[in-house]
Amino acid sequence: MNKIVIKLSFILLFSILIYNSTHLNANDRAEVSLLTCEAGSELYSTFGHSALRVYYPQQDKDIVFNFGLFDFSTPYFYTKFIRGKLKYMLGIQYMEDFMHQFEWEGRSVKEQRLNLTDEQTAELIERLSFLYLPQNRYYFYSFLHKNCTSELRDLIFPLIENATSEFKEDSAAITYRELLNGYIEGWAKFGINLILGSSLDKTINSYESMFLPENLYMGVALVQNGESPLANKGIYLYKSEKSGRDSTLWKLLVSPFFIFSLLFAGMLFLAIKQYRRGMSKTFSILNNVFLLLVSLLGVVITVIILITEHTELYNNYNLLWCNPLFLSVVLFSLKGWKKTERLLSAISLVFLAILQVVWACNIQYVEPAFAPIVATLALLFIVRVQK
Repeated sequence: MNKIVIKLSFILLFSILIYNSTHLNANDRAEVSLLTCEAGSELYSTFGHSALRVYYPQQDKDIVFNFGLFDFSTPYFYTKFIRGKLKYMLGIQYMEDFMHQFEWEGRSVKEQRLNLTDEQTAELIERLSFLYLPQNRYYFYSFLHKNCTSELRDLIFPLIENATSEFKEDSAAITYRELLNGYIEGWAKFGINLILGSSLDKTINSYESMFLPENLYMGVALVQNGESPLANKGIYLYKSEKSGRDSTLWKLLVSPFFIFSLLFAGMLFLAIKQYRRGMSKTFSILNNVFLLLVSLLGVVITVIILITEHTELYNNYNLLWCNPLFLSVVLFSLKGWKKTERLLSAISLVFLAILQVVWACNIQYVEPAFAPIVATLALLFIVRVQK
């Protein structure tokens, strides 16, 4: 984390100095390229990165416009991030520094030279200059709609006649969630699919799909700018050597699905044992602890949804299974109010039944690891109803 803070602070500190020293001018002849960087090992870099290179051959100026910068020293950083109030910014780096950064992280960088007319280049640079003004360079980050890649998409495509409308009319035949799931696995996939709501499960158009760097890379390669392609064939400026990955067996053993399936099997064994020999104190304690943890998770998610402006988190039907109301079942169980406990358990089973309809109708994606959790919850509530 400290290395990241130092690196980003360096970039933020020197962006203005770089800009002033390069004297960016829309009238200077420039070559513009789209830079696409592969995913990194850290969660924040999981989906890759995009930036725009502006090179002036005659003046030997080579700079990169980067919309993906933020300051870790921002007061209440994590609170603002959760609430959707964290400001990202447009920064400028020397190309050499940009490349050193990604080489150090071991992340490949591809370049596509954009075949823009002089008028289009001037318009693009004029727009970048305007956005870099102190009053314009900051923006509120939105994971799907306003990020380092979508900002470049919204700058490049309006330069090409009809390109934006054509991509918006063309269905990508895929959802936001399906695109994201192609980049994540394991516990990161579990957590992201837990917190993100059902709005990610609608089919999107090709323009919307280019919020991801690799999709923008492919998108600009398909566009014609007059009689020429918008982008030259991509070339690697730096290609990393991939390190070996965890074995498939190890991934399985530490996967959420495997762990929660073991949990379900253990609870089922104890429930059968209880049915044959009578109520087990151990099973009763584990039952309450599991429900308590699930309900507290629901409380956390509910609070986040209530305070955030990240619309991607809204309409989250996962709250049907990580339901804050399950906490009341535990409380009445501890008080010994068996009739109320049975009633609330029956209502909880109704929530789980509604969830099956949501999943069957593809209203919201079901992460595989959710299934054994819901099965465990159903088992525990059935046991309580039959007390």
